[in-house]
Parts: sequence; structure tokens; C-alpha cells
Amino acid sequence: MVRYQRNRMAGVSDERWMRISTVSALLGGGLLALSGVAMHSVLSVEQSTVAAPFLAAAMLLLVAGLPALHLSERHWFDTLAKAGFGLMAVGWIVAALSFPIANYAFEIVFLGFLLGLLVAMIGALVLGVSMLRNDELAVPRPGAWLLVAALPVGLPFTIAFTGYVMGGVDSPWAGPMLLYGLAWVVFGYHLRAHRADAASTEAVPQ
Repeated sequence: MVRYQRNRMAGVSDERWMRISTVSALLGGGLLALSGVAMHSVLSVEQSTVAAPFLAAAMLLLVAGLPALHLSERHWFDTLAKAGFGLMAVGWIVAALSFPIANYAFEIVFLGFLLGLLVAMIGALVLGVSMLRNDELAVPRPGAWLLVAALPVGLPFTIAFTGYVMGGVDSPWAGPMLLYGLAWVVFGYHLRAHRADAASTEAVPQ
């Protein structure tokens, strides 16, 4: 009886954590995408100071969203997918933890942020390719396409847009962040809806 109660409590705790992770993925993706759009306007120093906390919050929310995506897709992960997800997760965690510090001081920490972001985007590319090659994908394929496009499409787009339209290249990582954020909006929305459907099914009397 005691063991049953402990297992039940553990299950409730796990379910609560996964619900938090799913919501974090959706909110973090949306906030990151909005931050990416804002950065394409070439923010002033004052505007960047205001926007920085929102970007930092988005990055940390997506760290919390990583377990939800992993739990959803791990049933089909091959070696390439595991490597891609691992690179994406480690790189993003490094970037997310470095950004709040790098935004205010320590240039060496800023380099850590850029390196972490680059590793995360390479990992996202590898994971996205793995997703597109797999027929057992649980999340929508448009999200995988956004992961694939984040670095090779987002980076040159931002450089071209801010350079030729806004008159000065600024925050070239804005494009990758925008597409990466949109990918998480797709994933988070799907995972949220899937969990809601599952909860409704379980609530229906058999």
C-alpha cells in the first residue's frame, strides 16, 4: 500500500513537471520568436536594455521545455538524433545561462553565449534532419523544417535584412533565434494539445 501511494505520488509529480515543461516550451518559443522579430528592427541601446530580460526569460523557458520534447520523441531516437538533441540541449543551456551575465558584463562570457548558441543551432540542424528522415515523428514536421532552417536560412536572412534594409548589421543571431523560437511554438502547441486530449480521454468513464 505504501509503495503504491509512493508510486502514485511520483506519477503525479512527473505529470506536473511535464505539464510545466510543455507550457514552458510554448511560452518560451513564442517569447523567443517575438524577441527575434524585435531584434530585426536594429534596437537602440536603450531598447536592447529593455528587451534583454525578455530574451533571457525566453531562453530559460526553453531550457525547461527540453524534457517535454525529449519525452515525446525519444521512442524513435537513433544515434544521429541523440547526438543532435544532445548538442542542441547542451549548447542552449550554455547560451541561456551565459546570456544574462554576458548582456551586462564580461566579454569572455559573451563569447561563451555565442559558442553555446552556435552549438545549439548545429544540434538543431542535425536533430531536424533526423526528424524529417523518420516516419515515427510525434511532433509536426513543420517544426522540424524550422529547426533545419534556423542556422543556414536565419543567419544570412538577418545579415541581409539588417544590412540592406535597416542600414546596419546588428545581432545576426536574431534570425536563427526567430526560426528556432517558431519551431518551439509548433512543438509546444502540439505537445500541449496532445496532453489535453490525453487528459480528456482518461477522464471519460469507460
